[in-house]
Amino acid sequence: MVDLISAPTLLAAAAQAEKTERSPLLYAWWALNLAVLIAVGYGVYRFVKTSRAKRRPRG
Repeated sequence: MVDLISAPTLLAAAAQAEKTERSPLLYAWWALNLAVLIAVGYGVYRFVKTSRAKRRPRG
């Protein structure tokens, strides 16, 4: 049987696996995305609230 993953391959892969540093710009991008998501959700909430208030009451 042929060994598909050899020991030198595993050692080379382990040697290259380094923890990467995240840029502060990435966190700023995530914060911007979160702010936009919250703003869109609030806009939908306000739209539904006003459209329901303008409807003729049932009954």
